[in-house]
Amino acid sequence: MIKKNIIRYPKESKNIHFKVGKNIIAKNKKKFYLKNNIHNIIKLTNTDYRLIKKNMNKLMHFNIQKSDHQPGKNYLIFKIYKKGNFNGRIFKEPILSDNSFIYTKCLSVKNNIQYINLKNKVFKYSLSNVKNINELQKAIKRRYNKSLAHLSNKEKMSLGVGVSELQIIKI
Repeated sequence: MIKKNIIRYPKESKNIHFKVGKNIIAKNKKKFYLKNNIHNIIKLTNTDYRLIKKNMNKLMHFNIQKSDHQPGKNYLIFKIYKKGNFNGRIFKEPILSDNSFIYTKCLSVKNNIQYINLKNKVFKYSLSNVKNINELQKAIKRRYNKSLAHLSNKEKMSLGVGVSELQIIKI
């Protein structure tokens, strides 16, 4: 049973934080989005980011419960340098790696899907470590272990997933 929408980012930050060399810098989010013609950014752990290969032209991306991705909109995928976290009260932004990114366009989105209702075809363009429901559940627990630290694994699994099909434009 899916709970009401959880709050993953309780506070909208005006900046995005990047590690550049030895420094952490903040870039204005609105200006960054406009300059890069994107709707938003997608943050991946180093483990997941490494699995995106140059010959891939599509990627199925999974979020806990839902995503705010919109078909037809562009997104940049960044590797997380340091995970953020949220304990139910205090939110700390992640720090992203500025040395590489992947430019994508969202093709389709489905939200609030229970794991049992996922079809095998949804894994066709997923990362190589997520090729079935069991692997997806493990990945969701791993990805959200800090950013939703106040939720138990059982609660996380009860939320279901959001699935975004992305066209990879440039790596």
